[in-house]
Amino acid sequence: MLRCITADNNTLYAPNCEEVATRKLAKAKKLYCPNCKTNVIFKKGKIMSAHFAHHDSECVVSHSEPETNSHIKGKEILFNWLKLKYPTAEIEYEVYIPETGQIADVFIVHTEQELEGLRWAFEFQHSPLSSADWQKRHNLYESAGIQDFWVLDKSKYLRFSTAQGITDARLRRDLEKTIFNETNLCYFLDLEAMELTIDFEFTSSWDRKIINRKEVYTEYIYHHPIKHSGHINEIRVRMNEEFRYGVLLYNDIEKQMEASLSSILMKLRRKQELELEKELEERVIEKKAFARSIFVEAKAEIANRFIEDNKEALADDIRNLSQHDYFEKYNEFIERLMLNLQTFKAFKDSNDVTRKLLVEINYEWDIYKIPFLVAQGSYSLEDYLKIKNKEKITLVQYAFETYKDVFEKLTSRHTELTNNSLKKIKWFLSPSKKNPTASDYALVYHRCNTKEEIDEYINQILENIINYNPFVDIENW
Repeated sequence: MLRCITADNNTLYAPNCEEVATRKLAKAKKLYCPNCKTNVIFKKGKIMSAHFAHHDSECVVSHSEPETNSHIKGKEILFNWLKLKYPTAEIEYEVYIPETGQIADVFIVHTEQELEGLRWAFEFQHSPLSSADWQKRHNLYESAGIQDFWVLDKSKYLRFSTAQGITDARLRRDLEKTIFNETNLCYFLDLEAMELTIDFEFTSSWDRKIINRKEVYTEYIYHHPIKHSGHINEIRVRMNEEFRYGVLLYNDIEKQMEASLSSILMKLRRKQELELEKELEERVIEKKAFARSIFVEAKAEIANRFIEDNKEALADDIRNLSQHDYFEKYNEFIERLMLNLQTFKAFKDSNDVTRKLLVEINYEWDIYKIPFLVAQGSYSLEDYLKIKNKEKITLVQYAFETYKDVFEKLTSRHTELTNNSLKKIKWFLSPSKKNPTASDYALVYHRCNTKEEIDEYINQILENIINYNPFVDIENW
């Protein structure tokens, strides 16, 4: 570990502490682990970099990744770079995060301006790590609202093909692929040159060879561009304001990274959509359960259908309002909905041509929708639908009142033959009912645009159906 605290609660960093004074404090047992508060010792030698270590402790830090020189140096480079970039932020080595049970190699808490409140965890990965373990640790950080930046040791993880005649072709292993697929980026740190390599776009090509008289094709993967490394001091964090999400880059490759950054943004938006959808479904379930607890069964059924049918339109209220506040806000609409459903049922049982028309041209499921209920306002369902469908009602009433005798004659004829004849005049003139009444024949005229159009169809019905004489040609012969 690279950080400890003294008895006076001062923080010491192993890479830059005064060696003699620190060894005296360690000997006097006045150095403590900042996480478990037990004594630590100071170690520094010709081979091993300066660091602190536990005597014998169950501290979470003692179970973290083994402290190789490379690991210590990688953390030190990242720490110093962050200190330089964000001098007012709270930046510490090896911070234990209670929410996730993890220890971040370098942890930063922003305290000023547009970054205030953001928490970042920088992990320098030197030792082997499975993609499954990385995914688990990445998900834990994400669940705590911490953005994690994984920087791989370039000497261990960045590999190139050794095939004869092939240069710059990359060999990508599982961990790098997993990180890239999840984040659209992958970072590698060269500890000697202090350069950060940023993977953001790959291309492939096929090489053809003849082996034992057979064609053999091999795919080779290349990063585009080939040069995509910059000194650590050139690296900066570019922030997206919408998601307060940062990526590492440097000026020379920023333009080339735009397509990749757009893909990251799309992925973040899709992830946000999925999270909101999941949250919405959870809140819907909660509000339905609450409805069943406060309403009688019939009203609860209607209230739950109201919630389900309006979950997209009322998503913000479903997510953010308490159960009590939600139903207090929408109880008036639920009450109106209940009355509307009773009225609509009465329409279905009515013989009145206008009410039958309202059932014919309006869907019951629309009555559940919040835009319908808002537009209805204080009107009764019947009055609102009559206003809404005024022109169609006028046409049907005209047809029924003017040509009722024609429609009654149609009801006395063979239904199937009559309907076939009506379809020949116009497809919609045939009612969908099995045994249509005079009013059913009148209802179809809501599809017309004018009274004159109705008159024209009725004249054709009289000529071709009601008054049609199939023997007229024979009589005239």
